[in-house]
Amino acid sequence: MSESIKVETCPQCGAPAARSANKCAYCEAEFIVTSIASLDGFDKTAINRYISHYKDRLKGEPDNSEINLAMGICYLDLGLYDLAAKFFSKAIEVVPDRADGYYYHALAAIKGRKPKLLTFPEVKKVEEYLNAAIQIDGSKATYYYLWLIIKHEFYVKNGLKINPPTVEDLIAQGSCRNYDKQEIAKMISRVPVTDEELLSVITR
Repeated sequence: MSESIKVETCPQCGAPAARSANKCAYCEAEFIVTSIASLDGFDKTAINRYISHYKDRLKGEPDNSEINLAMGICYLDLGLYDLAAKFFSKAIEVVPDRADGYYYHALAAIKGRKPKLLTFPEVKKVEEYLNAAIQIDGSKATYYYLWLIIKHEFYVKNGLKINPPTVEDLIAQGSCRNYDKQEIAKMISRVPVTDEELLSVITR
């Protein structure tokens, strides 16, 4: 579901925003961040400009799902996982059929740790989020590959039984879905993976 968002000035350079534009005509920054890939190349100062802008917007629009999602993505990219999760929860609460909200919630729940070191309840929660994302929108390879990492790094490496979907299922499903190389790279930067064979599958 898409919401109508009016942006008057660019969050990055402060230039006037053209009506109905999604990106600044001067600095080319997106007005509303929709993915961690879109933050590639932005430093902490620039991300904090987005956060400051979105905080002001949320004062008048606390239930805007797109702005809550954007806030969560900014905090996720800064490694502030608990803060990110708060905004992803709000985005999902307002718009329950937002697949990316569940995917990013899963990524935040890992908290930058090696998946092998997660607790079983944490892994089950991550899997619930990923399953929801796939049920809503099964077109993105990113969802399948994050779940693949969890299956391989937590279940396989800890010698645990794997319930469907299996590692093989997720490889097959991910291989025929829409692949965003930049998003995959940002995902891997947030989930430590050292297995070269697994990385070769995901980064194809």
